Amino acid sequence: MADIVKGKVIKVVDGDTFDLQITHIGNNNAYEYGTVERIRIAGKDAPELNTLLGLAVKRRVTEKLLNQIVTCEIQSKDVYGRLVAKIR
Repeated sequence: MADIVKGKVIKVVDGDTFDLQITHIGNNNAYEYGTVERIRIAGKDAPELNTLLGLAVKRRVTEKLLNQIVTCEIQSKDVYGRLVAKIR
């Protein structure tokens, strides 16, 4: 079973990555998490920020996610130390 964390999106980094201020941690999680974790949305590969499309996607994600409470089902950790998660 995947680890679950829940919290408030406090920063959108780009179209597929954001910072989460964790407020709830699942009872059966295998790992410990900090108060703020960087999350990469599983299955998404947004355009780079140095393109107009990349900036537009970031703007759209910011409108949808910033200051929202989300639940993250952790899939893995990537080579950059971000948690890769499905978002609900």
